[in-house]
Amino acid sequence: MPDFGNPYMLEEYTLDDLKQYPILVWALHDTDDGGKQFLTPLLNTRNLSPEFNHAKILLTVVGDEVYAEASYNVEDRSIYSILIWDGDNTVEVEDCELESPIRFQAVPEIDGEANVVFVLKSKEDYYAYRDES
Repeated sequence: MPDFGNPYMLEEYTLDDLKQYPILVWALHDTDDGGKQFLTPLLNTRNLSPEFNHAKILLTVVGDEVYAEASYNVEDRSIYSILIWDGDNTVEVEDCELESPIRFQAVPEIDGEANVVFVLKSKEDYYAYRDES
């Protein structure tokens, strides 16, 4: 049974938060101004199971000491909405200084598989797909 932490409002979490809890799942919480979307860390697992489709996960850039985050799509096993961490802020992939193709390695396991690698062929692409080579 998943154990959830305190929710973060979107863009309120830090890279250190993601390093501690590399899987953030979407949750709806009641607030004074109605329902808002939050991301809630999974506390007791570092394995992203299929029930958490579209969760945000922590990634590293292969061959670089750079972190990234993205949402994971269970259906086609891709990542999307990729952001690169630059200090305490994130930047869009197309605005980062990395050269494409960019290879990302998932920090958490994905459905029991460790070190899953995704390839973003072009910085203009929205989706990165598993490296099947």
